Amino acid sequence: MKKWFIMLGVLLLSLALAVPALAAPAPIKVYIDGIPVSFSSGSPYLQNGSVMVPFRAVFEKLGLKVGWDPAGRVVTGTSPELSLKLTIGSNRASVNSVIRKLPAAPVESGGTAYVPLRFIGEATGGGVVWNASSRSVKITRPVSKTQDKADIVSLISTLTSYFNSENTAGITSLSQTGSDFALSLSALEQSFRNYDLKSEIKSVDILSLEANEATVATVETSTRIGGAYIPDTQDEYIYTLVRNGSWKVSNIQKLKSTLLITRDQGMKPAEMPQSSGTAIQELLKRHYQNLNDKNVAGTLSTLTSYGEDYDNAQKASLENFFKTNNLVYAVSASNVFYYSDNEAAVYVEQQITDKNESASYNQTLILILNKSAEDLWTISDSYTVSDTTEAGTNNP
Repeated sequence: MKKWFIMLGVLLLSLALAVPALAAPAPIKVYIDGIPVSFSSGSPYLQNGSVMVPFRAVFEKLGLKVGWDPAGRVVTGTSPELSLKLTIGSNRASVNSVIRKLPAAPVESGGTAYVPLRFIGEATGGGVVWNASSRSVKITRPVSKTQDKADIVSLISTLTSYFNSENTAGITSLSQTGSDFALSLSALEQSFRNYDLKSEIKSVDILSLEANEATVATVETSTRIGGAYIPDTQDEYIYTLVRNGSWKVSNIQKLKSTLLITRDQGMKPAEMPQSSGTAIQELLKRHYQNLNDKNVAGTLSTLTSYGEDYDNAQKASLENFFKTNNLVYAVSASNVFYYSDNEAAVYVEQQITDKNESASYNQTLILILNKSAEDLWTISDSYTVSDTTEAGTNNP
């Protein structure tokens, strides 16, 4: 009999050793936009098919401001676009004042309130995926247009500050690699060496905003504070932005540029040597005479040369212009309003008569003049202040 009990004991022990111990379930992991959520006040658990989580950590990761009313045992989460309210023990919740049924009522355990994760994730507009094999929940938040708008305004503001501080590296960091805007930055250093400008944003209007692309219209002013002369302007731009992790500039298109100069400013004489004033007036006289004579070589002699290729292109352009147009120029007023040792800006009011169309146009220009090492003045650039058809003409 004793032997039998010994054998039975050995058999029971062998059976016990043959049955593996049941392992504790792996902890539930929660990811929001691919980033794991850390829970310091308790661990997520399953309750009747619902993953229950400590509310504070999840609410904060989803960008919600956390609220807790201990008297009413009410949990709240708010953002500019969302207001959530859940009550401990109730299977009803308020989402932007709309009552919704919960898959599981919030509970309080160990001083921590637990809420159903899927409901919270979906209420914030996110996608919620449960992986049973890995015991993980992944929440992907939707794009927040409110945040995107703030980020876009910040991007353009930062870009403007980089231009004002002539920070080439900063500007490059905000450009989309390989984009038109990025490729245009090769001439930036030269521009910064020549000009000293201050830009100011007057308005920003987001025309379209998609998940990864945006179109933005701005109104900006550009004011000269030093360097080579360039007129102050108010400019209208269209920005094309793309999102690659963060918003970047892909293209900037200038729609309109208005010169910020009044006639009184343009007609106020600059201080300069009389010899320079005489030389500049002589240049203007020759320039307009050559235009009226359709003299290509003569007109070219009044323009600044930037090398053989540039001069050849200018020559071809003038030949085509004179061939296709029959214009007569008459200057009614001109004044040098800006002067330095080797640069001047001239305010010019002129009338252009188109003999082919029997029409006249009043045009106001700013001509930029450079003085060479040989003390010869030439026209390097021009800007249109205004361009209007004269009333009473036969312009069709």
